[in-house]
Formats: sequence, C-alpha cells, structure tokens
Amino acid sequence: MKTLIAILQLIPSIIAAVKAAEEFIPLPGQGQSKLDFILGVITDTYEDAKGLIPTITKIIARIVNLANVTGIFKKS
Repeated sequence: MKTLIAILQLIPSIIAAVKAAEEFIPLPGQGQSKLDFILGVITDTYEDAKGLIPTITKIIARIVNLANVTGIFKKS
C-alpha cells in the first residue's frame, strides 16, 4: 500500500516531467533520450524513487501512449 500511495503522489510530477521532456526535446525518435531525462530528473529530486523506477517507467509509457493516441503529442 505504501508503494501505491508513493506512486499516486508522483503521478502529477511524472506527467509534468513527460511534458517538459517533450517540450525540451521536440524531435521524433528520441524516446529513449526523453525517458532517460525524465528518470534522471525524478531520481535526482526524489531519492526514494530509485526503487520505484520499473513502475515509474511503466507509468511513463502509459502517459506517452495516451498522449500519442489522443493527439496531445503530435507525430511529424
């Protein structure tokens, strides 16, 4: 339950980090660079996140997929 609460508390920050990465690196085909950037920012700012990286990575994939499907992130 503690992990679920930590993840739920992080979701707004994860969404903000995904948006920031997309704005900072607006190039297609840079998904891994964007993911590395996001995970680096999260682990640099939230020390307890290191054990949550696999779960955070899955959440980022879901956020990016939703943004792609809904057209929030434009494909060039």
